[in-house]
Amino acid sequence: MIHSFSCKNFYSFSDLAVVDFSVNDKAPINDGYFTAPSGNRLSKIETVVGPNASGKTNLLKILPFLKWLIADSFNSNPSSLLPVKPFMFGEQKNKPTELAVDFEINGNIYTYSFVLDEKRIVSEELKVKNKTNQKETSKKVFSRKWNKEDGKYDLDDKRFNLPKEFENSIRPNASIVSVAVRFNHKESQEIFNYWQKFETNVVEAGWVGDQVLPNSNQQLLEVLDFYSESGNETIKKEAEKILSRFDLGLESFEIDKIKKENSFSINVKVAHSFGGQKVYLPSMAYESSGTKQLFVLLKTILVVLTRGGMAVLDEFDVNLHPEMVMSLFELFIQPETNPNNAQLLFSTHSHRVLNNLDKYQIILTEKNEKGESDSWRLDDVSGVRSDDNYYQKYIAGAYGAVPKI
Repeated sequence: MIHSFSCKNFYSFSDLAVVDFSVNDKAPINDGYFTAPSGNRLSKIETVVGPNASGKTNLLKILPFLKWLIADSFNSNPSSLLPVKPFMFGEQKNKPTELAVDFEINGNIYTYSFVLDEKRIVSEELKVKNKTNQKETSKKVFSRKWNKEDGKYDLDDKRFNLPKEFENSIRPNASIVSVAVRFNHKESQEIFNYWQKFETNVVEAGWVGDQVLPNSNQQLLEVLDFYSESGNETIKKEAEKILSRFDLGLESFEIDKIKKENSFSINVKVAHSFGGQKVYLPSMAYESSGTKQLFVLLKTILVVLTRGGMAVLDEFDVNLHPEMVMSLFELFIQPETNPNNAQLLFSTHSHRVLNNLDKYQIILTEKNEKGESDSWRLDDVSGVRSDDNYYQKYIAGAYGAVPKI
């Protein structure tokens, strides 16, 4: 469960930006919120709204990047640069990026923070919060910091019990957890497993569905491959059920995975039924853009709802009717469809969704004349009431973060 995350000097965010899922007692009592094992109240939903090029995608990139850094960075070539970009204007381009995240595992709240540039992780620290009847304190689990004079890292892992041979495996472009899990380190494995529950359609270049990206159709093939695998039948059936609700006549889809020597091909037929007759369309190419987009989205959404974790979805509303967008995020709100309290972070231009959210679940972004992005949660805006019509006031420009055309 994510409590909050932040960045500084990360892509278009020059100054500190924080996205907070935690709420106080003033937040409404409804199914959009839940109480974590730690006793903290968290939101299931956060939506990011703002003009084009305001920084929405860059804000969403933080969690997928942290997932890669914490869990998967060991898989990169030891000589590779870190795929991180600082703010490109002024002095910030020569300064490191700062990232941090507060997350909860089994009632323990961890703070994982990094300072890094393209060449190396400059510093890395993991803390855990201890809660007593009197106060809340934070205890360091491990840390490392690059020592310029000695040309190596100063490592403090007394409370993390890393294996002796670990120090020889420290890499400048891989996190401690991503390396330690390869030594079957128990505590690292727990953190690794948590971050593996993140699903996203955001990559370093932006939204994976962007037609200007060279691999824009790759996501559809990957989703087809996922649905074809044994063990995913339940998720496939649920996807068919939801698709049939939105696409009149669509009944099911059949996938044939044909294995070749060093590769495979996938054939898919989609069944449509009208007037007692069933007809198979020979390819997904004949389906509408909305059906194909929903087909891809549902894989991410249903996996997270089934296993728990978080979905980070950019351009959530592309090719989808606004009513469809609201039906999809309702899957995260309702306890019946979200028994594991999975969380959803998404960006959208379907602003009608604002009428279905509270001020604690709306994040606004905009860019200033210096090219710097800024973000804030709506409850940080003075004078915003719980009974306001957020959609009408946002469209009227009362909260900012609207296009200046």
